[in-house]
Amino acid sequence: MNKDLNRLDRISALLVQLQSRPVVKSSEMAERFGVSLRTIYRDMRTLSEARVPICGNSGVGYSLVEGYRLPSLMFTKEEAMAFLTAEKIIEQLTDAQNSNYFRQGMDKIRAALRAVDKKYLHDMDDTIAVYKSRNTRESLPNILQMILSSINDKLIVEIDYTNGDENKSKRALEAVGITYSHPRWYLSAWCHLREEYRMFRIDRISNIKTTADKHTKNHPPLESLLGCDDPQCLTEVVLHTSKEVSRHYADKCYFMGLTEEKELENGLIKQTYMAYSLEPLARWVLANADTTSVISPATEIKDIIKQIIKKIDL
Repeated sequence: MNKDLNRLDRISALLVQLQSRPVVKSSEMAERFGVSLRTIYRDMRTLSEARVPICGNSGVGYSLVEGYRLPSLMFTKEEAMAFLTAEKIIEQLTDAQNSNYFRQGMDKIRAALRAVDKKYLHDMDDTIAVYKSRNTRESLPNILQMILSSINDKLIVEIDYTNGDENKSKRALEAVGITYSHPRWYLSAWCHLREEYRMFRIDRISNIKTTADKHTKNHPPLESLLGCDDPQCLTEVVLHTSKEVSRHYADKCYFMGLTEEKELENGLIKQTYMAYSLEPLARWVLANADTTSVISPATEIKDIIKQIIKKIDL
């Protein structure tokens, strides 16, 4: 009985894959479900016998016949809750247009639910909340979709950009991908001005347009570019602080560019930051002067602290 039930679940999952992908590879499905290739072949034959029009090409994979549409699939209550959670996140952490597209998609998901599950989602809506960081700037209303479209069409985009030192420049970019590292989105791209791969904070882009010019080269995978950034905009800062401060202000440290923490033999925590500006970190050190010390760049940060202290009207 359990064996038949597992097979039914697997065939249903294969049907979902056929609906959601242009091509489904037997080897990938066999690995995903932990079965043999022969089992996948047998499951596909079962779907064909059920009059699901499947095309199979040797060495390529399976796909649905062009133009064929299967009836809407029902979602489980747990899947619907996962969508609701995603809606809350996307609503707050992406631009207005992208959030609107997802909301429209969620309306279609809700339309496919049973009445009892619709009520469940409605009742649970107020139990999930996602808030934007107060330190995050508003981005352009349709910037994420525009960047992704330029990647798909392999078209160069032109942006107006402001770096961490408030210097403005115009850049022609060949976008490779976008990444989210709380609390901000970043664009990885080939920069024509610098002639190398760079990472740009999306909330620092004040204007963007897609040109008719095609990409000039084939680009490596996005994951190989993560961490690329303008060395003129980032400074490595190393601090030593107490465990208590590190734990209590973990979120604040992350917002200032914290990239690594390591416990030292003396019980202190070594923090490494990649910072766009030294002043926030200088103020942070000053506020925690009894527990935090600057290792590098000590002179620059201490000079900023001295200037801050001079302005204090005691």
